[in-house]
Amino acid sequence: MPAVFENFGVRLMYPDNWQITDLDAEGMPYAFTLQSEETAYWTLYIYPPGHEVRPKVKEIVQSLEEEYKEIEVLPIEEEIGDAKTKGVDLAFFYLDLLVEAKIRTLRTPSATLIWHYQAESREFEEREPVFKAIAISML
Repeated sequence: MPAVFENFGVRLMYPDNWQITDLDAEGMPYAFTLQSEETAYWTLYIYPPGHEVRPKVKEIVQSLEEEYKEIEVLPIEEEIGDAKTKGVDLAFFYLDLLVEAKIRTLRTPSATLIWHYQAESREFEEREPVFKAIAISML
């Protein structure tokens, strides 16, 4: 049975063995992270409607580049459920592990949503359907 997060005008489902961490309800953006028992996590930033997404995506990518140096960044458009999202796919090495990450953005009438999810590549392949199911449940 999935767990349900309902706050900040957002409702979504996530695996009941994942934990909510980094809940930030102070000012904008509202944000929280869903953390798996392993390396996977899914973070959502919630901005007011019409908020510009490019600077935030750049900020997330730059913070990863500062920490991991060489990062492959590929711009992408992806349909998730019925929604057309924009964002980037990322890949980088941490120690001897390949890490995959994705950032997606979507503007709705009630909010601007930016979500970032990542995991070690083997876990990412296994968890990607879960990542997408979380997003679809939100949309």
